[in-house]
Amino acid sequence: MSATSRLRERLPDEPRLFALLSVALVLGAPLRTMYHLIDVVGSPTLFLVLVALALLCATLLARVLRPGFAIVIGVALFGAGIAWYVTNLSTDPELAALVRDTVALVTGRSLLQIANVRLWVLSFAPAPVFLTWYFALRRWYVTATVSAGTTLAFFVLTTDAGLVTTLLGVVGAVATLGFGNLDVIDRTAETVVESDDSDSADGIDASRRAVLEQLAAVIIVPSIASTIPSVAGSSLSFTDDTDGPTIETSLINADETLSVQGDISLTPTVRFTVESDEPRYWRVAAYDRYTGDGWVRTGSNRSYGGGRLSGPAGDSRTLRQSFEAESAVATVPGAWKPVRYRGDPGFEVTAHGGFQPSAGLSAGDSYEVTSEVLVATPQQLREAGTDYPDQVRERYLQLPDSTPERVGERTATLTANAENPYETALVVEQWLSNNREYSLEVDQPDRDVADTFLFEMDRGYCVYFATTMVVMLRTRGIPARLTVGYTPGERVDEERWVVRGLNSHAWVEAYFPEQGWVRFDPTPSGPREQAEQSQLQDARGASVPNVDTGQTGGEEFSPTPTPTPPPLTETPQNNTTETGPTPTPLQPGGRTPSGPSGITTDSGGFASDIDLPSREETTLGLVALLGVAAGARRSGLSERLYRAVWVRYQRRVDPETDIERAFQRVLYVLGREERPRRDGETVRAYLDAVDADPRIRRLARLRERTRYGGVVDETIADEAVELADEVVSER
Repeated sequence: MSATSRLRERLPDEPRLFALLSVALVLGAPLRTMYHLIDVVGSPTLFLVLVALALLCATLLARVLRPGFAIVIGVALFGAGIAWYVTNLSTDPELAALVRDTVALVTGRSLLQIANVRLWVLSFAPAPVFLTWYFALRRWYVTATVSAGTTLAFFVLTTDAGLVTTLLGVVGAVATLGFGNLDVIDRTAETVVESDDSDSADGIDASRRAVLEQLAAVIIVPSIASTIPSVAGSSLSFTDDTDGPTIETSLINADETLSVQGDISLTPTVRFTVESDEPRYWRVAAYDRYTGDGWVRTGSNRSYGGGRLSGPAGDSRTLRQSFEAESAVATVPGAWKPVRYRGDPGFEVTAHGGFQPSAGLSAGDSYEVTSEVLVATPQQLREAGTDYPDQVRERYLQLPDSTPERVGERTATLTANAENPYETALVVEQWLSNNREYSLEVDQPDRDVADTFLFEMDRGYCVYFATTMVVMLRTRGIPARLTVGYTPGERVDEERWVVRGLNSHAWVEAYFPEQGWVRFDPTPSGPREQAEQSQLQDARGASVPNVDTGQTGGEEFSPTPTPTPPPLTETPQNNTTETGPTPTPLQPGGRTPSGPSGITTDSGGFASDIDLPSREETTLGLVALLGVAAGARRSGLSERLYRAVWVRYQRRVDPETDIERAFQRVLYVLGREERPRRDGETVRAYLDAVDADPRIRRLARLRERTRYGGVVDETIADEAVELADEVVSER
């Protein structure tokens, strides 16, 4: 038996092993997406158990079950999952509604917008996992790839599978087909006679390298293409080389999803004018589901029939506002809580009790909003208690299961002296405002936003402040949500305000039983307003159009002094009316004693400027490296690089080894420049034939003395290495 055959017997069935690993890779892409969906809404334990059971069943049945029966089992699992999902919904949807929801999913609606996404994933997962792994073990690699690939394609259509995850699945599919074909060839090669083993093995080895080269191309080509100017910044790009979006586009136009951005800018364009008895935060939308890197608004809009909506649970007063669009906008802002709309465009009611236009507004469109503004004293909020409705608990206490525990631990420490949810909210609001700086220039976190902002960042803009406060409140069992809209804007008359894009903002709403939703704003108001004014002045100096109306650009309007109204919970200022208790004394600068950025070292936090790659990126990088290495070997580049290093640099070992290595280095150089030494040709004859210079002949004599005369010491080795270095350096 040849050495190659014996070596191959000792190694595992490599093509089959690589093929199964590739199947695991292509299946891992949709599983990673499903794991993320489950993690966002709760513990993934049950999901992992179902996946493990599906894999175990596929493994046990692969040897005894025919493919036809396996398909029947897979279809049955899928049908049973759908039936379980439908029968366990809190409502009894009609078939037409289910069809509409399915169409919405495959046309770009994220699964995270489904209220029962956990139930959906648990119902869906077992069937594709079972079928993919069963057919992989049966060596039906194409069928296994189709099963896993179709599952991944579905999540691509729903926008839940990210670009890196999708590429990971594509790499797995290519690898499965390539190594699967090699597995079939390898099984056929086992019947070849032993004398052909070497050629067969060489062919399979070459094929392996070819597959790895193709995988590297799948990864590297898109990465390089993403740096091309026409591609960079588009949906095809891996990198974000475009200028940062404005804060308005990232918030107000985010539709059902809101991703936390990195660097961001302000736009001074006038959006609308408002006539109102008092300034308010002009609310646009709220988000309830936190994903770790952004927000999702669950639920669906419903038609607005023109009637009056319910107001807050507590006492309220009526506030009427008139809005006129000064440029094209896609939203209808209004003070919370809106109860009636009347105007040019049609409206829909959102799942959170707000309003959304059926179509965008054009410049000149107008509408009126009637709102019921909550009237609650701080004492009433302190006494509100914690008897939250079940629907509020389920929707507004959600946190990803992967949320680091240190977020809750830090919140518990900060709010240790708070005696009720209202005081807890005030403490968190004040702490964030005092201990984090306002800035539009930040690096986008690659992990949980709230955890990163709380422990590893010292600055951010409104989305970071609001996101972190919502998560902190939820860790204390206080229902809260992220809300976006506009601050009051520039006052131009007693009851008139001009609102620009730079007034777009994010804040927090917390729920209080028997009262309703109350606004908190942890973003420092002074620095934010300074940034807005600076941008506005720059735009005016550069004569940017649409930054002023006929009433703006002059001196600031000063309202007529009026008696101070009774204190209300919500005001147009940055914070609520009372400061509330603080867990630790504040230093003169307003910061806690935990350090210049409020970051302590007792919770395991650390600050780092190094962005580590994700697991998916690491996997893709390793596959790309293997492919590049295979291509280098096929082209001979790796051998040439090795020889270049081997010839130029000699590591000292012992005198005898050093002399022999020095001689071989010189022979390699001669063989490349003149001709290689022929079989049976003596060293002296070869040196005469190539007319070697005296230094090479001297090195040959030193080698002869070492090999045949037994004369060897450090002095001779030093001379030999020095001679070799001189010869090599001149070539």
